[in-house]
Amino acid sequence: MRQCSLVILLLSIFQLTTFSQSLRAYERAGDSAFEKKDYGAAVQYYSDVLKRHEQDYSLWWKYAESARLYHAYPEAERSYKKIIDSKKHKNRHPLAEYRLAEVKKSQGDYLTAIAYFEKFIAKESTIEAQYLEKARSEIDACQQAQVIAASPILVEMKHLGKEINSPWYEFAPSIVGDTLFYSSYRFDKRTDKGKNKRKLSKVMIAAKGGRGREPGRGFPATDTAHIAHTAFSPDGHYVFFTICKDLNANDKRCELWMTVIDRRKRWLPPVKLPEPINMAGYTTTQPNIAYDKEAQGPVLWFSSDRPGGKGKLDLWRVPLDTNFFCECNLPLPGKKIGRLPDFDAPTNVAELNTAENEVAPFFFSPEQKLYFSSDGLPGLGGFDIFYTEKGNDGFAAPKNAGPGLNTSYNDLYFILKKDGSGGYLSSNRPGAMYLDEKNKACCNDLFAFSVIKPEVKPIPREPSEDTSTVPLIGFKSPNTVPTLPIPPIVVEPRLTDFTGLPLYFDNDEPDNRSRKTATKSTYYETVEAFLARQREYRDRFSANLKDQQADAAEQLVDNFFENEVRNGADRLNQLCELILDRLHKGAELEVILKGYTSPRAKSDYNEKLAQRRISSVRNQFEAFNDGSLRPYLNDGKLKISELSFGETTAKSGISDKLSDERNSIYHPNAARERRVEIVEVVIR
Repeated sequence: MRQCSLVILLLSIFQLTTFSQSLRAYERAGDSAFEKKDYGAAVQYYSDVLKRHEQDYSLWWKYAESARLYHAYPEAERSYKKIIDSKKHKNRHPLAEYRLAEVKKSQGDYLTAIAYFEKFIAKESTIEAQYLEKARSEIDACQQAQVIAASPILVEMKHLGKEINSPWYEFAPSIVGDTLFYSSYRFDKRTDKGKNKRKLSKVMIAAKGGRGREPGRGFPATDTAHIAHTAFSPDGHYVFFTICKDLNANDKRCELWMTVIDRRKRWLPPVKLPEPINMAGYTTTQPNIAYDKEAQGPVLWFSSDRPGGKGKLDLWRVPLDTNFFCECNLPLPGKKIGRLPDFDAPTNVAELNTAENEVAPFFFSPEQKLYFSSDGLPGLGGFDIFYTEKGNDGFAAPKNAGPGLNTSYNDLYFILKKDGSGGYLSSNRPGAMYLDEKNKACCNDLFAFSVIKPEVKPIPREPSEDTSTVPLIGFKSPNTVPTLPIPPIVVEPRLTDFTGLPLYFDNDEPDNRSRKTATKSTYYETVEAFLARQREYRDRFSANLKDQQADAAEQLVDNFFENEVRNGADRLNQLCELILDRLHKGAELEVILKGYTSPRAKSDYNEKLAQRRISSVRNQFEAFNDGSLRPYLNDGKLKISELSFGETTAKSGISDKLSDERNSIYHPNAARERRVEIVEVVIR
């Protein structure tokens, strides 16, 4: 018997040791991924270890840093706060407040960011001087961002949806006639069998507002390098683009190449541009070609980190040979590109560049304006779009394009249509698709925007009138001056606005297969897990369908998740804020809820499930803003009540067959039945 106990003890020690070694291996894998700048993989590895080692604050720091660099801002914020709230471990990570302030700035919460930067500065004796100086400059940047954010420009922004975008990066739009060219990072890189497939970018096209696709036979393509950034000469025949190779999981080195569309509209084999356009060991990327009045011909713009610049990626320009880049000089059908022109040495546009990054140049010929993105000029956070006018004496000081076009996230690759009425840009702002739904991380998507024309009236002008505040995109005529855009009227939300608000749930959640009538989960915890299954719902609902039917099915699911599930969760937070405000002012309120379920289970089980769902919403009210509503719930000034579940509430036509998961679980109509409704908010 003693021998048996000894064997069991030894086996337990062996299993524990093996398990600990496995966790250490995961942490080392996270360290390796972080070093390679594969921040998404690092987040996953560290997350797996933290499930077993929640009190390892050095691991929380690694996780927070990875999440921040992965743009998983909610997770980064949660992790930095955990470190800051731990008095024992806070001093071991003196940059925690600084990093949290950066995250809040990236989310557009400038006041909170300033507060954390100030807390960081208050610890001056323990902080390196370089970070103290950075924190002070960041406070100035946040204050400038507040000023910029106060003057929105009038634009209508539209996410281009799944027809164009994927959960990966979409970027670098350009317009040729009725066709949109753009780059997408969704493709698998050719690798050996058994290895994880890395992603690469290719050029895609969408004609007449249709679905994106690869250009087809003849367009430059490879399965081992990135193809991106198309730029067309004014006649549409000469096409510049980049071929980029990975330096690590995050950084790339790019070179400019050129191809030609011949008279028979065929793509000719591409050629790499010679020095001084490309420079060995440095990146040359993001080309744009446009007619420049001063140069009296086309000019090639690009970004590069080559010597002679001010910092990281800078803006460069070089005039092109007008005689060479014309239709008259096209190669004969069936011939390759022959002699390349002699290129002048590119010029660094020093008056626009900073020590940080200036990227994605776009020169708008009709107005002789240059648009570009920068993370070194005063903006809202991340990369902002800027513009400058070109005159005989060079470029004017760049101006921020303003909120609407810019956000606190990364806004790049701005282009305009020929008439200036609208255009496209790439951004990871809210509304973009998440690669990592759970962590709300990654990636840039393409958005279309249209300019809302302000009313224009003839305005008498004095000769000395200052015109420095003319908006970004004006509509000028000899006799009129555009008025400043009028900010949209902000309507104060009312409690009645939330009547009938639906809050959606995953199948049999929360606490699946339970007959309890209450749960410890909050609604946000359940809905985050539900949103993380969006791709699974899309795949399962569109399975076995083809072409347009599959596309339509996927779009139905995406519309439900983005426009209904996510919107409901966001509006619940707005309701909680409004309720707290009314309670502060002395009101007494009652929130009436009603639970619904789909008809997959029996009525008695569904009634308990509906009660658990209501319980999760009640828990969300209690958890809101670190328990701000809890005192009012405790003293009865805020009451949460519920209507009876009733008989069957599901609409006719909703499948109740357990074997028919497509229609009883994954169909958006079935999912709409799994909800709690805010029936009414009553002032008592």
